[in-house]
Amino acid sequence: MLRKLKHAIRAYFSVLNMSPVASRIAERLETDPRRDRETPRWIHAMLFVITCATTTLAGAQARPTLIESILSGLPFSITIMTILTAHEMGHYLAARRFGVRATLPYFIPFPTMIGTMGAVIKIKSPILERRALLYIGAMGPLVGFILSLGAVIAGLYVSTIAPLPEAGKGEVMIFGDSLLFRALSRLIHGEIPAGYDIYLSPYAWAGWIGFLVTSLNLMPLGQLDGSHILYALIGRGQLYFGWAVFAGLVALAFVWPGWIVWVLMALFFLMIGHPPLPESAPLSGTERLIGWCCVAIFFLTFIPVPVDIL
Repeated sequence: MLRKLKHAIRAYFSVLNMSPVASRIAERLETDPRRDRETPRWIHAMLFVITCATTTLAGAQARPTLIESILSGLPFSITIMTILTAHEMGHYLAARRFGVRATLPYFIPFPTMIGTMGAVIKIKSPILERRALLYIGAMGPLVGFILSLGAVIAGLYVSTIAPLPEAGKGEVMIFGDSLLFRALSRLIHGEIPAGYDIYLSPYAWAGWIGFLVTSLNLMPLGQLDGSHILYALIGRGQLYFGWAVFAGLVALAFVWPGWIVWVLMALFFLMIGHPPLPESAPLSGTERLIGWCCVAIFFLTFIPVPVDIL
């Protein structure tokens, strides 16, 4: 039991976009006694190239030659890097649109089963109005979700259904389903027979990660995108939803221990409530629709148990 738990937690860390950790790394890279000095662009480019390499290696499969093995990792790498880049550039361009200073994305290469700990931008000036807060918070998850959705749909069509290994034949990671992923799987493949599972193609696997990243970022806690969006929609009422989600994570930690990490991060790093903003003009109907669509996406893509070990 302890061995299975250890492997499950290790796999859990491997598939998470650890934005809080990435934020700490970005903050250190950006720290400078001269506040106006920006990180040289070659650093962003270098991190991007290295992360492309690590995600390619993560997606590589056994082939007759080394070159063929490396090339087999490109479908996964290109898909996941496109999703992560689009997510962060959505934030960056929205910040630029509202005159908020922000860095280019920092990609964090890491030798895990997905080859990265995600990407992050650093906001370097205050966000002073709700419209800016909404768009900066929403544009990343929205764009990332749309690309992830496309990757999942296309990837599921080329995924295969195969029997699960027999018990005792080796440990197999089983990745949980969100409501949306489960619905798409049944729509494309129908009911999966008992003892069988979908073996995801690289595109579907990258899309699954994209869904997970989207849901984690859309949790309405402190410094996450979901908190920005909800605060823009309902102001300080965000705090009640933040505590409700926090309580939900505590309860889920009894089912899946990996959520303990997020409980601790919420308490000591992310916080529960969003920092207050000055009063500003109310959102338009279209903007409120964008915000509530993001809330719906959170529920559709959230995975209560991301990884299990068979």
